[in-house]
Amino acid sequence: MEKINSFNGYLNVYKEKGMTSHDVVFKARKILKTKKIGHTGTLDPDAQGVLVLCVGQATKMVEYITDHEKVYQAEVILGRETDTCDLSGTIINESDQRISRDAFESILPQFMGDIQQRPPIYSAIRVKGKKLYHYARNGETVEIPERDVHVAGISLLEFCEASQKAKIMVTCSKGTYIRSLCRDIGSALGTLGCMGNLIRHRVGSFSIDDALTLTEIDAIVNQNPSTPLFYPLEYSLERYPCVRATEQGRKFLLNGNKLFQWNIHESLDDFQLGETLRLYDGDQLIGMGRYVQNEEGNYIKPTKLL
Repeated sequence: MEKINSFNGYLNVYKEKGMTSHDVVFKARKILKTKKIGHTGTLDPDAQGVLVLCVGQATKMVEYITDHEKVYQAEVILGRETDTCDLSGTIINESDQRISRDAFESILPQFMGDIQQRPPIYSAIRVKGKKLYHYARNGETVEIPERDVHVAGISLLEFCEASQKAKIMVTCSKGTYIRSLCRDIGSALGTLGCMGNLIRHRVGSFSIDDALTLTEIDAIVNQNPSTPLFYPLEYSLERYPCVRATEQGRKFLLNGNKLFQWNIHESLDDFQLGETLRLYDGDQLIGMGRYVQNEEGNYIKPTKLL
């Protein structure tokens, strides 16, 4: 993958501990001297790892990058429950139950596949129009609905029976709370659990091995401005099928009009209703669309143009 040096594209940032995701965006705006930056999935202040920033035209693609599968390395601390489900919170319960490595590892398959998960009360999810952490801070009680998430992989990396701490690697869908997962693992083992350290290793095709700290980005921008930093707009969108307009359909695409079979090269039979698609004029990504059906028939509706 060849990077570009224009300020339009994705920036793979290594978020360091102690910074909020908003802090990263604020500092990146100062470094790049642009306000048009958004991030693609919050990392808690104590977490570190991949935080993808969308810069310039790429801000229109935030929802599609956010939708990517993610990979985390998490520390599970058994025998402790906190109000935030991690070490930043207040301890509300403790247990001296001892768990073996074999017992821990044997419980993990229960959390594979499509599962239901109750988010922590200290989260930004809205219930009845208000973010959950507002209820928590005001001491209000609220029923937190469970959510459907998907865990594609979960494996044990380390386990220390003396400290009752484990390290796991988790591959999951967007919307998965690793804090909740650590809590639920403890519960399934008949004890308590919360999350310790958290590192996000991957977001879609964006890997921690290629991520740059803000200090490194600042140095490149100021000392070697010709160094390519940004991933192009189509990067990491391979999961979405590609549609290319014909010469006759080009005007329709550029104007955001519906695309029917006669003005695209691909066959509509190859797509599923409701599927998200990449829209191209020749080799240039123009935006994203969705395959829909109504009384007019089957067609592709552009939903986001760059």
